[in-house]
Amino acid sequence: MIENKWLEIALYPGCIQGFFLSYLLWKNQRANREAIRYFNALLLTVSILMLLRVTYQPAFFKRFAEIILLPDVILFLTGPFIYLFTRALLRLHPLRGQHLYPHFIPAVVHVLVVNSFLGLHLKGVLHYLTLRQVFTGFLFIEAAAMLSLGIYVGLSLRTWLRYREAFFQKYAAPFMGRFLQPFFIVCFVLLAFWAAGFAHKVLVGYTDYSIYTLFWVLLVAAIYFLAYKIWSTPALLELPMALDDEPDTASAEAIPGTAVAALRQYMEREKPYLDPEIKIGDLADALDLPKHQLSRIINQGFDKNFFDFINGYRVQEFISARNDARQQHLNTLGLAYQSGFNSKSAFNRAFRKETGQSPRDYFANGQDDSS
Repeated sequence: MIENKWLEIALYPGCIQGFFLSYLLWKNQRANREAIRYFNALLLTVSILMLLRVTYQPAFFKRFAEIILLPDVILFLTGPFIYLFTRALLRLHPLRGQHLYPHFIPAVVHVLVVNSFLGLHLKGVLHYLTLRQVFTGFLFIEAAAMLSLGIYVGLSLRTWLRYREAFFQKYAAPFMGRFLQPFFIVCFVLLAFWAAGFAHKVLVGYTDYSIYTLFWVLLVAAIYFLAYKIWSTPALLELPMALDDEPDTASAEAIPGTAVAALRQYMEREKPYLDPEIKIGDLADALDLPKHQLSRIINQGFDKNFFDFINGYRVQEFISARNDARQQHLNTLGLAYQSGFNSKSAFNRAFRKETGQSPRDYFANGQDDSS
């Protein structure tokens, strides 16, 4: 705990508005409940930490030193809550059981092991470590916290980028989810700021937690800003599903080659990709397969997600049509629409991703679908 009068004054209203924002968001019964659940968990965790901070009594923590590090569990909860909120907001399938619990293992270890072990040393009950070694342990906690938050913000950003790409390929509407990008950027900037302060503290050997404290105040401010943004713009909680499924990395069972061949044959014969509105569920119904099984066939058999798989066929269809003398009267956009794309931007992105070149460069080099 850091004693700072001005910090305490700033945290009083912050603590109150954290609980108030949680209440306002929870009242929205028509919203994305999964996203609200995780975001409220983040808000309440932050608010409770601030409540502990503004009610901090040095005498109490000296007497109960074994719990002095307990509030720092937020260091290991913030990242997972940001990641789980991002997944829920972008309509990805909720993580359950064995896929959810591992994200909270560092927090549990901190509470049950690290907090108790170092706290008991500070209280003088245990004597395995010197005071210097105890404070070195504090540094390891801080380093692990930076790594944890950096990993989870990175995972959240990667998920958001995948969703954005899929959204532009599937919808022509404005992208409402762009508000998350500045939040992720702020998180990375603050992490860099924190890392610089941490490096200075280690090199100088002086235990100054002012930068650490300032980092969390700014991060809390960013989280509260995000909360106000979500509350004031309810449409943000109604983003459509764009990523139908994620690659099934949990199953190591190899899919049969016949399933891959059957899917390829169906795609070449029926050309379902020409429907600009096709979804993985539509294709699964046509093949009489469960959606998760079709997703696994595409992920493992073609090493692509559903949208890249479909757009790959559309690009090849466009190339064939572009090289067909009977269709020379159609311009590029007309051929793109005819091939199943629903917008020029989606076509250009998919073409570059499939061929590594823009359509202009590709045909200027004299390449065709047989190259």
